[in-house]
Amino acid sequence: MHVKKGDTVVILAGKEKGERGEIIDIDRKHGRVKVERRNMIVKNKKPNLLTGEEGAVIEKENWIDASNVLIFSEKLQKGVRTQARWVGKGGSLHTTRTEAVASFGSDAPERIQKVRYSVKSEETFGAVNAD
Repeated sequence: MHVKKGDTVVILAGKEKGERGEIIDIDRKHGRVKVERRNMIVKNKKPNLLTGEEGAVIEKENWIDASNVLIFSEKLQKGVRTQARWVGKGGSLHTTRTEAVASFGSDAPERIQKVRYSVKSEETFGAVNAD
């Protein structure tokens, strides 16, 4: 999935089109996300006489399909598409994992870090640790 929990995103479709918000929950199985204070629904909770709970009207976020959100770019002040990149030696970005491993030579780490990269804004989303 192209977004992660905690990302700031722009909504592309629906009644909340153009609005920004932070991802608070992700459902990878169904490819959907919940955005903070966006796509709100109202649930009516019935009172329970056995436990003494009172009835209530609850507002909560509803799911939005992940294809209807884009990561927000602080640089361009709009949503951007991202691609996968792997971090090589010195923080250099590579299009394939094999290239990133080759950049380290014989002292390659066991795990190569994968980041999300926007070609348009030349930003990386996710931590890049330079060696």
